[in-house]
Amino acid sequence: MPHRFVILVASLLLISASEPPDTVPVPQQKPASEKTEENKPAGVPAEAETPKPQPNPENNKQEENKPEGDKATTAPSTEEEDKSDDNKRDTEEKQEGVIPVEQEDPAELQACITELKTLGAEFKTLDTIKGAENGCGIASPIELSSVGQGIKLNPAGPMRCETALALSRWAKDMLVPSARLSMPERKITALANASTYVCRNRNSTKNGKISEHAKGNAVDISSIAFDKGDPLIMKPRDEDGSVEGAFQRTITTAACLFFKTVLSPGSDATHQDHLHLDVLERKGGYLYCR
Repeated sequence: MPHRFVILVASLLLISASEPPDTVPVPQQKPASEKTEENKPAGVPAEAETPKPQPNPENNKQEENKPEGDKATTAPSTEEEDKSDDNKRDTEEKQEGVIPVEQEDPAELQACITELKTLGAEFKTLDTIKGAENGCGIASPIELSSVGQGIKLNPAGPMRCETALALSRWAKDMLVPSARLSMPERKITALANASTYVCRNRNSTKNGKISEHAKGNAVDISSIAFDKGDPLIMKPRDEDGSVEGAFQRTITTAACLFFKTVLSPGSDATHQDHLHLDVLERKGGYLYCR
């Protein structure tokens, strides 16, 4: 009997131990967004990174094979734009046949000015002359008012130093000695300047090559004044047997020793009343004397 009581008590204790107490908290399911690293499988990162797009080799091939104008380019810098504009301008000038204004060699220009002063020429330097038309202008002009030897250029005219130097040498080495020989009682006082710098084509035509006057390379003389008597008017004198005729033919023929081009009065239809002199350089040192 007593052992049955012991068995009964033991059974009651086992049943009491199997029921959970009321104070034990029941675990709650956490929201998906609050999952901890402990609940994630090993090797999985905290946040899955969005994969970056990778360049497609096929697209690169298509880009390389596109025409030049279709390729995507970055905007050029200001310096690149300036260079592009300069290159474009140079190309356009070549296409349009633009004639550049001749630049002077600094050493040669200084030597020219020094010799002009030695010859007694009177002149003043001018600012660059920028012609309004294609090819016109003088980079380093001077305004010549006297060729030396007491001979004025009337009126004074703008030209290149090389032109002024040729005119002054001609006056010193040919005009004065020839006048002294042919007309010893008379002395040259002035050369009448019919034209120096002027922006125009040759013979003032609408089309054609630009005149050497437009580059400062030429001067036209219409008459020669003396201290006594009438001036010598430049006109055709091939058949003139006078002293004046001989004097004009002598000085115009000798001018080709100082200039590259000499067109005497009567040499063509546009040179009837003046002597044209210019320093145009030709291939092989060729001179044009008429």
